Amino acid sequence: MLAGEQKIAIDVVGAGTGEARVVARWGRTAMTFTSAEQVQRMLGLFGLARQAMVGVCERVPLPVVEEPVSDVAVLAAITWTYTPSGAASVERMYHLGMRRTISYVALTVRPITFHILDRAGLDSASKALIRAHQLAVTVYPEGHRFAEDPNSTAWMRTNRRRLKSVGGGWSHR
Repeated sequence: MLAGEQKIAIDVVGAGTGEARVVARWGRTAMTFTSAEQVQRMLGLFGLARQAMVGVCERVPLPVVEEPVSDVAVLAAITWTYTPSGAASVERMYHLGMRRTISYVALTVRPITFHILDRAGLDSASKALIRAHQLAVTVYPEGHRFAEDPNSTAWMRTNRRRLKSVGGGWSHR
């Protein structure tokens, strides 16, 4: 669940080698990317989430209570061994405490679904992925091939064939 400013750490292991890794850690999730293409695609998927966010409230004041997370507490660790694909859609749920229905963006990148509740959560995750993408371009031997911003108009125009409308959202194959 992404709500409010996210504290995300980006680490690099084995830069410039065939075993290079970019690791994004936030909350209790750690994602390890094994190629620049994977990071580029994940950044693009968060761009899809931004498009789906149109019409969703700027901030949902949910009482999110979570115990402090230490630097070593990880609940889910994912190592991408393939280029991820996913879909973004607007979902709704009735919140008992608030006594109203709220909207949020569900970004599904199997096996993870990010429930993005506000723009602050989306913006901070996107900024971290931009940093991860910039690092990936320099640390992976094939990184230069995936240097283009996947949220730029030029990139979307050439890769439009991979986007398809699914229900109330978009999917990137």
